[in-house]
Amino acid sequence: MSDIKIDAMLALRREGRPLVGRDRIDLLEAVAAHGSITKAAKAVGLSYKGAWDALNAVNNLLPRPAIASQTGGRHGGGATLTEDGRALIAAFRLLEDRLGRVASALGGGNGTVDPLSLLWSLGMKTSARNAFRCVVDEVRSGSINAEVIMRLSSSATLTAVITGESVRDLGVAAGREVMALVKSSFVMLAPAGQKLAISARNRIQGTVSRREDGPVSSEFTLDIGDGKSITAVVTRDAADELALNPGDEAVALFKASHVILAVD
Repeated sequence: MSDIKIDAMLALRREGRPLVGRDRIDLLEAVAAHGSITKAAKAVGLSYKGAWDALNAVNNLLPRPAIASQTGGRHGGGATLTEDGRALIAAFRLLEDRLGRVASALGGGNGTVDPLSLLWSLGMKTSARNAFRCVVDEVRSGSINAEVIMRLSSSATLTAVITGESVRDLGVAAGREVMALVKSSFVMLAPAGQKLAISARNRIQGTVSRREDGPVSSEFTLDIGDGKSITAVVTRDAADELALNPGDEAVALFKASHVILAVD
């Protein structure tokens, strides 16, 4: 029995897929080594799309992006780690090491784990494609519901409408960090500059960075600044009518009631 070794593996997941685990940290380290998402994906055995999606998800869930990329298309451009990216790697490796000590303790040794706030949001499991770490700017209370206005980036805010009971239960208040979740099917798209008569409270402008067409639906990713992005899934017919392609300016629209809030 004394010869049995207990090992610990840290893996934070979302939608059943790895979000931050050894493989994603390996990917970040590969980006740092190669200066390219394409080369990093090849180095760790991922497709370009798989690597690109994984890095986008990590960027959205950090206060600031882990990766800074330069335009150049699928086979060009470059990418570098930011200070936050390097801090994430260091924090993950530290936490993984301490979990290893816990595993050793289960086998007869000693070990403790200290919480690392940098990683709290990355452990969430949700079916929402868009997940953003935000800071609450203001809570406007009504008789039944409340509007929660959050800072998404230096140039964009998000608004959610939740019940007053939820505000109290979640402890939502100005200055509180929250997770804002929006399903990609709830996000509507429009070319930038159009005058729209629509009741959607959230209107976030960005640049189309990727379009992926399928036989029934199309998936768009908009770069909304500060290293963050938002994903929308629309019908293929609607996508063709919009005629939006990478590099085009567009607006992502969705109702405040479609924003779900979560706290640690």
